Amino acid sequence: MDRLKLKINASVATFGTFSERYVPGGYYDQMDFEKKLDIISSIEGIEGMGVGYPGHPLINNPQKLKKKFSDYGLVAAVIEPDIYTDRKWKNGALSTNEKKIRDEAIKIVKETVDIAAELDAHSINLWPAHDGFDYVFQSDYISSYNYLLESIEDIASHNPGVKISVEYKQRDPRAKSYIEDIGKLFYIINSLKSQNVGGSLDLGHSLFAQERPAESLALLGRHNKLYQIHLNDNYRDADPDLVFGSINFWETLEMFYWLAKFKFTGWLSIDTFSPRNDSEKMLRLAVKFIKDYENMANRLLEHKEVIDVNLKNNNFVDNMTLIRDVIFEK
Repeated sequence: MDRLKLKINASVATFGTFSERYVPGGYYDQMDFEKKLDIISSIEGIEGMGVGYPGHPLINNPQKLKKKFSDYGLVAAVIEPDIYTDRKWKNGALSTNEKKIRDEAIKIVKETVDIAAELDAHSINLWPAHDGFDYVFQSDYISSYNYLLESIEDIASHNPGVKISVEYKQRDPRAKSYIEDIGKLFYIINSLKSQNVGGSLDLGHSLFAQERPAESLALLGRHNKLYQIHLNDNYRDADPDLVFGSINFWETLEMFYWLAKFKFTGWLSIDTFSPRNDSEKMLRLAVKFIKDYENMANRLLEHKEVIDVNLKNNNFVDNMTLIRDVIFEK
C-alpha cells in the first residue's frame, strides 16, 4: 500500500525579531544566519529551506547558497519574491495602475524565477499581498484585474519550467484582497494561458476564509494545481500564524487524508510564528505535529476503501466511528 511521505521545509524567518506596531523593536534580537541553519538542520524531519528574494543571506549568489544549504544537509525547497514589505507596494504590486511600480514588481518576480531554477527549487510562492482595496469606490475592478492577470501571465511565461504557486488570502494587509479565496484563485488560474500557474493552500488562510481546507485541497488536486502547502493554525477570525496542529484537529486531519489520497509530493512549509514563545521549541513542536498527522493519515489509508465508500454515500456516522476507532485505538 502506498504511504504518505511528506517533505517539510522551514525558513530562517522563523527566528526573526517579530517587530510589530505594539512592540516595534521586536521580541527577539537578530540571530546569526549560521545559528539559524544550525537549529533548523538539527530538527529531524526538516529537509528543505524556504527562501525569500531579495534580502535572504547569499541570495545574490545562488550556487553559494545552495552549497551552504548542502553543508547543513538541506536543500532549497521554495522561494518567495518580496513584493510586499516596502511602502512603494501600498497600492498593489501586480494590479496597480502605476506602470513603473508594476514593472518593478514583475522584474523582482522574474529574478526570483531565475534564482528558483538555479537553486532547483520546487516552485516560487507568489503572494500579491497589497493587491486589493480597503473601501468601496476605491478600486477600478476591471483594470485592476486586467493588470493582475497580465502581470502573472508575463511572469509565468518567463520560464514555463518553473511552477508559479499563487497564494490566496482573504484580507491583511488590505481590508479585502483580490485573490481572497479558492474561487478567486481558480478564476485567476483559468483566465491564464500559461500552464505552470497553480496554487498554495495555506491552512490558516483557508480556515479564516471560512473554507473547508480539505475541499479546497481536493479542488486544487483534481486539476493538478496543488503546488505548495503552508501550515499554521488560527481561530478562523484572523491569520496570526499560530503553531500548526494546535487548534483545528478534525479539519486538519481531513486535509491530511486528502493529501494522502492525492499522493502529494510537494513541500509542506512551516508558516508559523511565535513571538512570545521559544521559536526553536515551536518549530520542533510543529514538526512533531506534522509527523503525527502524517502517521494518522497513513493509518486511515489502510481503511481507504471503506472510508471512501462512506464518503460517496454521505455516511458521516459510520465514517467517524471508524476513524475514531483507528485514531484513538488503545
